[in-house]
Amino acid sequence: MRLLLLALLLVGCSSPPPPAERLVFLRDAVIAPAGSGGRALADGRELVHTEWTPGAPITLGGRTDPGPARPECAPLFSVDLGDVRSLVARGSEDPNTVLAFSPDGDRLLVGSHRGEVLILDAWTGAIQARRRLAESMIKVVAWAGDGATAYAGEASPDASVHALEPDDLASRWTVRLADAVGSSPAPPATDIYGVYTLPAAYSLHVLPGGDLLVAGVHAWPGADGQTQNRSILLRLAPDGTRRAQWPTDGPADAVLRYVAVDPEGGLLAVPLDRSAAGPVPALPIGEVLVFDLATLTLVTSIATPPLEPHFKAARIWEALAIDGRRRQLLLGFSDGRAQIVPVDGGPRAVVQLGVPILSGDVPISSSVSWGALLPDGFVTTTGDTNIPWGSQTTATRPPVAHPGAHTVWVHGRDGTPRWTWHGEHVLQGLSVSPDRGTLVVGAGHRSSDSRRDLFGALVFDVGGAGSGDEHLAVTCSTEAPVFFRHVVHDDGRVAVAEVPWRDAPDSVAGHYRVTVLR
Repeated sequence: MRLLLLALLLVGCSSPPPPAERLVFLRDAVIAPAGSGGRALADGRELVHTEWTPGAPITLGGRTDPGPARPECAPLFSVDLGDVRSLVARGSEDPNTVLAFSPDGDRLLVGSHRGEVLILDAWTGAIQARRRLAESMIKVVAWAGDGATAYAGEASPDASVHALEPDDLASRWTVRLADAVGSSPAPPATDIYGVYTLPAAYSLHVLPGGDLLVAGVHAWPGADGQTQNRSILLRLAPDGTRRAQWPTDGPADAVLRYVAVDPEGGLLAVPLDRSAAGPVPALPIGEVLVFDLATLTLVTSIATPPLEPHFKAARIWEALAIDGRRRQLLLGFSDGRAQIVPVDGGPRAVVQLGVPILSGDVPISSSVSWGALLPDGFVTTTGDTNIPWGSQTTATRPPVAHPGAHTVWVHGRDGTPRWTWHGEHVLQGLSVSPDRGTLVVGAGHRSSDSRRDLFGALVFDVGGAGSGDEHLAVTCSTEAPVFFRHVVHDDGRVAVAEVPWRDAPDSVAGHYRVTVLR
């Protein structure tokens, strides 16, 4: 009897169950306990797409919380991509990583610096397939429009482009770009920059109807130590057969640095550069070439005079976009200028963002690094402060930061300023959602200090009035710096690659992984 009474007493005094974990208020969504009727996440909670109001209570899954003043951002999952710490410790560039959401948004295609391709559940991070394709890096990935095929392009001695089954990454067909642009042997493991001398698929675009546009690029030291170049543009059918190429008579003695495509407008643009020694070929080196997308015939080439005396050429990295229907190009240059250029000639809209200015007697500038066209405008970002290569003081450290450095700029197509945003983050890459309503800018590590609270992804609403701070919808923090290849889905999910970094001369911090945030 006494035991029974003790048992009843213990039951009566037992602690109540812990309260459900608090609601997490995201942009147009809430992470709630299981049973809330939303999308299941990796930790057992659910993501519920719903509107909420700051200060107003909302109940989901048996939990009631008031909405905060501003939305939060939460990681949905992270997936490890392997150990690259020794590479980073030896001073390598950030490990190249490429990402693509499937057309239905349920899967994430990942290509890693270690030559692996992964298919992930884009909500939980579950690995659905994983395969190593190359001894060196995967350079580009893409999905077929119906999601039935995954594509990956290598930087490797073969420079292969693979068509893969999404369920198990089995090969459907392979095209060896090295047959067109030549091969180089795999570099020794001690050569941290050797991978960049291998032939590679530098661009991979899936076009309406299923054709692929591929750029094969090879820049390597020959037997005599002199740099050589070979590049080619290919339009491949869905079965990998060749439909068109440029040049028609074989690879160009040049480098196709970055390809911008407008499938609806039927045009593509690419800067033609050259790093090779020897006689300059009869090609418009230093100009932007515009091609008919269907036939790869040259429509025009566009030259831009350099910003002398500090720059000897107007160079473009990835600040390039084309609108075929309105016959306009966006060009962003390393000298700090951005321009909207009519394809058929005419006045240009020019904005000066990071152009050289004097700090004392030292010129400083900031390159236009990334850019994209918006429905009625364009967005660009500027990079770190530098001293122009044409300056006599290039060995000097920049004495101060350029006022236009590390800034997001939004303009109308006529060059009229819309809004800008500037912070302490080191900006890395620019992604625009398919509906063109959201843009994401990555944040990497700072070379000037060891702060870790500025890593992540900055998410902006594109349209509407207001300042840059008002357009900054949310900051998604990460544990490590973000690589410049990231993607954003229309539903607000952002996929980033986190990369290790040297936080001291003899120390590497962080992990190499892909993270999806919302």
